[in-house]
Parts: sequence; C-alpha cells; structure tokens
Amino acid sequence: MRAPTRPMAVLRHLMQWGVVLFIAYNAMGGPWRNFKVAHNSRRLVTLMEGETWGWLYGLNEDVLSLFGKPYDASLGTLGMPWAATFFGLETADPILVMSTALAVGSLSVGLALALLAPLGLALVLGKVFCSHLCPMRLLFEIGQWVRKGLLVLGIKLPQWRPRVRLGGWVLVGGLAGAQLSGTAVWLFILPYVGLAGSVHLAIATGVAAALIVPVAAWLALDVIAAPGLWCHNLCPTGWLLEWPARLALMRLVKSEAEPCPTSCDLCQRACPYGLLPKDGSHTPACDSCGSCVAVCPSKKLSRRPVGWRTRAGTRAGATGATGVAILVTLAGLLAFPTAASAHHNKGLPHYGYFENYPQVPTEEFVALDGRWEIGATLFNFQGLDRRTADTPNDVKIYMYIYDLEADRSWMGPLRVEIWRGDDQVARFDRLEVDEEAAYI
Repeated sequence: MRAPTRPMAVLRHLMQWGVVLFIAYNAMGGPWRNFKVAHNSRRLVTLMEGETWGWLYGLNEDVLSLFGKPYDASLGTLGMPWAATFFGLETADPILVMSTALAVGSLSVGLALALLAPLGLALVLGKVFCSHLCPMRLLFEIGQWVRKGLLVLGIKLPQWRPRVRLGGWVLVGGLAGAQLSGTAVWLFILPYVGLAGSVHLAIATGVAAALIVPVAAWLALDVIAAPGLWCHNLCPTGWLLEWPARLALMRLVKSEAEPCPTSCDLCQRACPYGLLPKDGSHTPACDSCGSCVAVCPSKKLSRRPVGWRTRAGTRAGATGATGVAILVTLAGLLAFPTAASAHHNKGLPHYGYFENYPQVPTEEFVALDGRWEIGATLFNFQGLDRRTADTPNDVKIYMYIYDLEADRSWMGPLRVEIWRGDDQVARFDRLEVDEEAAYI
C-alpha cells in the first residue's frame, strides 16, 4: 500500500540532502575563487594542495565552464537558505527581508524580488520549505530515528506536545532583537540558519562555531522529550509561511467518498506534529511531508491541486485574534524603524579589532536621507597611542553612498565637505570610488 508514495518520500529526502550539499559546495566556492584569481591553473593548485584538491579544482572549473565563464558562473550560485543566488536567481528568507526593511525603513526592489521565490513556492505548494528544503528538519528527522531506536531498546522517553503555538510571537521578538543587535541575532534564534552557518564555517574555515550550540540544544530536546516542538510550536518561518500556504494550489486532502473508521489514527501517529488529517484539522500547520499519505490503509489521503480557495477545515484560531495581534505588532515595528548598522557595512573597513590592528576606527556613522543611505568610518591610522605617533592628527575617512531604491552603491562623482560650525575645514572631490564601493 505504501509503494506508490515511496518515490515522493525519496525525492523529499534527496531535496533535503541537496540543500546540505548546496551549502557545502558554496562554502568551498570561496577558496576555489581565490585559487582562480591568484593562479588560474589546476597544475599550480595540484603542486600546492595535492592531487585531490587539484582534481577537484579542475572538475569544478570544467562544470562551471558549461554555464559561461567559470568565475562568473561561480558567483551566480551562492549562499544558503537564509539568502542565496541560484543560477542568477536571487532569493531571501522572508524574515531576513523583514529585518532589513525594518532597519532601513523601506523595502528595496531587490529585496522585494528576492521574496518572489519563497512566497511563490508557498502559494503553489504550501509549506514545502519546512518539509523539503529546511536543513534543520532533516536533522530533526534523523533525531527521531534515534528516538525510535531508544524506545525499541526499552528506554522510556516522555512525549510533550503542547497545543499553544508561539511562532508569530517569536517572530516579533526576533525582529525587535534584530533592531538592537543586527540581523546576525537570527543565527542563534533560527536553528536552520545556525546549522547552515555552522556547516559553511566548518568547511570554509575549519573552525567550529558557537552557532552549533543552540542547534544541538533544540535537537536534544526534540529527541528526548518534545518531538516537533520547534517546527510546530515555535518556528517563526513556519508561522509566516502558513499565511500564503492557506491559498496553496497543492494541498493535502481527504477523499469524501466514505468516512474514515473512528478507531483509525494512523495518520496522526505518522504526523511529526501529531495533526489529524482525517478530520481536516491539519491546516494550516501541515507542511505536506506526505507521512500520513504513506500510512493511510484505505488511501483516502492524497496531495493534489484543489484550486484557489480557502479550506473549510482551517482552524478558526489560526486566523483569529492572536494572528491579527501579531500582524498589528509587526506593522508597528515597521512604522518605527531604527538606524541600520553592520560590522563590515557595504565595503567599509572592519572595526573593533583592537587586538589585531594598529589602526582602529574612532567613529562610525550610518544615516538615511530619503532614498540614500550614507555610511562613514573615521580611522586614526597612527594606532592607539598618540604619544608615539609620527603624525598623530592624520586620519582617513572611508564612506559609501547607497541608493536604496535602485539597490546599488553610488560609484560616480562625489564632493565631500567637512565643516566645523560655519567654517569649512576641508573639501574633497572624487570622480569615482577609490576602492570597491568606498570613497577614501
């Protein structure tokens, strides 16, 4: 009875592993591009790194050459589920887009276009990101295999399935926190972002990151006591995707030809969240993983196109006062944006490395003026101890001008005037940027 659904289950797991490989491949893309720019020779890479790395370098170059210039093709596929470019198609997590829009007070065209892929996918196929593309879901499923093995061995484990769902409030809290400390806070709030970041860092730098700690904590809780707790009850991404998924073309539906036996609950036991598809109460939380379809003895459950209409089985509470309150709170956050800041903002030099660099910025500024974002970093290039400096009053100013509407840096002519009260101290004219996107 399960044979017809096995190919779909295999496809789902292949897609999950494909995302992990995508992250790993992009992590190795950085070193490959460095070798490409520095040497552009597989022979030199072989001499420096050995036969294996030389062969991998050449293989990657051969594959990328099928899509044009290898270096440019490599830049056309970057990132991870948080933000990625796939063969030139730019995508971004809706939460990342919201955090950025709140920080700058507007939504750029580029960010809006990056939303088309995740929201379009949810409108057509529902919450398939959660079941087919989320790398943390793959880890949770591996953890549940471990849990089943422990139960088979006779180890008693609790199973806590709370009814309350707080994903929307986690979203509100995370967005508020991101305005205080930057979007990097999501690396510790969202396990799938932390997991992807950890994999990327481990491969690209060989360094284990603290990002893996909350990932390990959520996995342990899922295995030992609360299966599905994060995904079903707390994940803000899942909560957010439920809204377009209510209109999804492809849905899990039950045949109305005859009712299911009252005593049958196989679909509920197979569901990772304990939902009951046979009575239609699985929406909007269902992520179309297909586990219930595989175990239904009478094949009453199926995933099929049903058209653009809402479902009668959707829980009233999902669109009730709580959801409205969360959306109103999000609108309030958008109405009161804060200033944007970042560690290595749009090409400006690093700051804050007192132990590593003799030149440390003494001031940093980011301001918004209409469609323009202006950032500047002021450096004292004589070190921390002015008493031993040859020219203690020499400074450098790195600055950028960013067009928020066009979503790109201004690279053309610029006049910078420095004033002290009513007196002009200095004036600098540039025909174009000096380095990358920065004027110096």
